[in-house]
Amino acid sequence: MFKVGDLVKLNMQFSPERHPPVGTHGIVIGVELWDIGQVYDSNGSANDLEDVEQFVKVHWAHENNSNDQTYLNSALRLACETCI
Repeated sequence: MFKVGDLVKLNMQFSPERHPPVGTHGIVIGVELWDIGQVYDSNGSANDLEDVEQFVKVHWAHENNSNDQTYLNSALRLACETCI
């Protein structure tokens, strides 16, 4: 589970016009928790249902930042698992 202030990396490819490239570092600036078992339909298709625990807002170290961008927790990973 992510929390505000975590250093993360983008772990999925999205539209390069609106999102940074895979591997870009960012800082978590907001987290919306979902009840375990809720599903998110990313494309309006039953084939794209995904279990979601969090929607995460990140400020990227990249020019592609937007106030309306949020990411599923599965699209991110911690940049440093052992950092304190």
